[in-house]
Amino acid sequence: MTGSTLTILLSFGTGILSLVGLMSIFISMNSQHNVQRSREILWTLAALPYERNLFHEKGSIGKEVFRHFIIYEQIINQKHGFSKIIIQFAQYALGFCILIWTTMGFSLMFSERPLFEKIFIFSGWLLTVSFTLYFILKIFEELKSTSKVGRLPAVEEIVDADRVNSGISVVTLAAISSCIRMVDSRVYLGFPLPFKNLRINLSFFDSKEGGLPDIGSRLTFKECMESYTPLDPEKFEILEDDYCWYLIKILDHHKNGHKDSLITLEVLSLQGLVTVEFYIEEFSGQKNTSLNIYPYSFEERFINRVSTLDPFSINQIKSSTEVKEEVNSCLN
Repeated sequence: MTGSTLTILLSFGTGILSLVGLMSIFISMNSQHNVQRSREILWTLAALPYERNLFHEKGSIGKEVFRHFIIYEQIINQKHGFSKIIIQFAQYALGFCILIWTTMGFSLMFSERPLFEKIFIFSGWLLTVSFTLYFILKIFEELKSTSKVGRLPAVEEIVDADRVNSGISVVTLAAISSCIRMVDSRVYLGFPLPFKNLRINLSFFDSKEGGLPDIGSRLTFKECMESYTPLDPEKFEILEDDYCWYLIKILDHHKNGHKDSLITLEVLSLQGLVTVEFYIEEFSGQKNTSLNIYPYSFEERFINRVSTLDPFSINQIKSSTEVKEEVNSCLN
């Protein structure tokens, strides 16, 4: 292959790479807006439990949580048809560049050249092709997903209350957006979304069940993880609205027909423990009666934020270190 032919092939490859660079800029600008919007939604959800007058409008918290989660889902799962066509075109263009480089490389290697030059040409060709294939198979494939581009949690991850590194406290959002519905003698617990890995404990302060458990140590926290009732996100009911309702308790008309009652709901996950309180002014528990009760306060305890400033995270690290030291001392 003559030098002029190699020059023409090189100009072809240079032109194609310039075009791919322009397409990459278009793809980045097109996905950056979605990434920024998704991050703003996560920040809003993270700050929502700490807004002033949070429980002022009954039922509005659940609507806000539902709305933000749905918008996030739509952005993350949005089908970017035109962007995917551009990405595929860029992948094909880079594949054509690999073909050009392979032709030029083998042409130079089979020419009359010193051995060290041939080794240098082959090493350069192998390194270039490897990087290009990485971009084709890895980088450009990730550009098709907004969550991978922005390193954002997927939809399944932001409803999982056991994922500590999701960026938001799912267990807190589930607790403050919860609702208790009393239909006849049945007590339902509702959430705006089918949150995963939630464990709950419901206490009637005027009944024999008592109040809050004494959670004073990490060991007790682990015991509560086993003793609390887990909620299956797939086994919920629909009752006149789009909430996820779980049947928690069946009341006794004679024992639970009261006027004033305080209900405490403890929501537990690996992210921590959140307690919310509900106040019932009057409920007879008789037939054809229905009552919706929304929380009026909440308290976070043992919230694990995976931070060097978070006391619970520091305590977990210390506890795990102490356990390792005890095991090592026993072995020695």
